[in-house]
Amino acid sequence: MFLAPLGKAYFKAGDFEKAEAEFEAISKMKYDRLLCGDLWAKSFYMLGRVAEKQGKTSEAIEKYRRFLDLWKDADPGQPEVEDEKARLARLTSAN
Repeated sequence: MFLAPLGKAYFKAGDFEKAEAEFEAISKMKYDRLLCGDLWAKSFYMLGRVAEKQGKTSEAIEKYRRFLDLWKDADPGQPEVEDEKARLARLTSAN
């Protein structure tokens, strides 16, 4: 799936609107979800990161919770899961 690397490139370049568009497209896919479920779930992680960079705290919290709900049974120590938990804790304690 080419959308994820493109979205990450936009994110790293600071073009959060384009990054958001790429990750939104992934989050809305239906058919490929069976083949690329990890990318689908990680799109919510990246959407949370984008929202956080844009100062959209409540949206970031929503996306982070969605990601963690999808990966609640993931192997312990997954970097995205640990990062997401820390980000969510920081954002919810600030509100």
